[in-house]
Amino acid sequence: MTSLTTQLSEEPRIKGFILLTSLMSRLGREHKNLEPVEEFILFQGLMGVLAILPFAVWRFWSGNIEQGMVDLLIVVFMVVIGAYVFATGRYRLAGIIFTMTYSLGMVLSVYVRGTELLFWAYPVTLACYFTVRLKEATAISLMCLALVTWLIRDIVEPSEMLRFVVTYVLVAMFAFIFARRVHHDRVRLSVAATVDSLTGAGNRRAMDDEIESVVSSFSRRPMPVSLVLFDIDHFKRINDNHGHGVGDQFLQRFVEFMQVLLRRNEKLFRLGGEEFVVIVEGDVQEAQNLADQIRHLLEKTRLIPGLSVTVSVGVAQLREKEDSRDWMKRADDALYRAKHYGRNQVCSATTN
Repeated sequence: MTSLTTQLSEEPRIKGFILLTSLMSRLGREHKNLEPVEEFILFQGLMGVLAILPFAVWRFWSGNIEQGMVDLLIVVFMVVIGAYVFATGRYRLAGIIFTMTYSLGMVLSVYVRGTELLFWAYPVTLACYFTVRLKEATAISLMCLALVTWLIRDIVEPSEMLRFVVTYVLVAMFAFIFARRVHHDRVRLSVAATVDSLTGAGNRRAMDDEIESVVSSFSRRPMPVSLVLFDIDHFKRINDNHGHGVGDQFLQRFVEFMQVLLRRNEKLFRLGGEEFVVIVEGDVQEAQNLADQIRHLLEKTRLIPGLSVTVSVGVAQLREKEDSRDWMKRADDALYRAKHYGRNQVCSATTN
């Protein structure tokens, strides 16, 4: 009984230690690993603490306990959520909770102090559009507007109410437009950084990130996953005999051909030159069947009129405790055997 009581009393300490350990490990990472939304949440948390905590202390000191408690609760939530995001990197739900916290904190402040703190509505709605998605930010902003106008309906003149509503809507509108533009620019830059400009397949950087993610997920929850490495046979002859323009056109049509045959969850990447990689959620036999189907269809298909092209393929299933480099090397070794034994065939690495 005593040991059980001790275990229960130690559980919160253990959870706290795990979170602290995760936080310290994240502190050791490079700053570039933080997502932009993570950075903004952490920035808001820091600025919120620096801006609100002095008011909380001053209000407690001056005897304004209610408003002091509101300010202190907002600060505590900001610190907890900021620490959680930094330690885990999970900012999606945390961002919504974070935004709801300071938005409802603003509404509660207006409820306690009236129009004296109404000006906080403007920075709150601006922050919404840089923390959560546009639809969510718009919904939260409209909710805040409805609650605040309802709270002050009996204490302000209609003309003053109208001025507040109009200025609040204008601030929200400009924030929406700016955040939408930033989002589109971010998507465009992300595509430029992760998509091969010639073929539209994922590029080497995107492939490396995806493979690392797959290996990390596999270490937590082992599910069969295989790497399929394609190499277009004698591609140099196409460039030498028909020109680089035809070679580029063939690569583009090859990617289109592959994407028709691949399932939605199978991602295609260009490793470089005429080499392509597909990550298949399945064991080595499933991956080999897919590879052989693609090889067989390509052999009978003329992607460029009058040009017959084949492909050699290497397949490797991810093994337990295997890192991304070794996984790729086994697939590359299998590809080498396929080329060594005459090309236009599929070879698989052993899974033992």
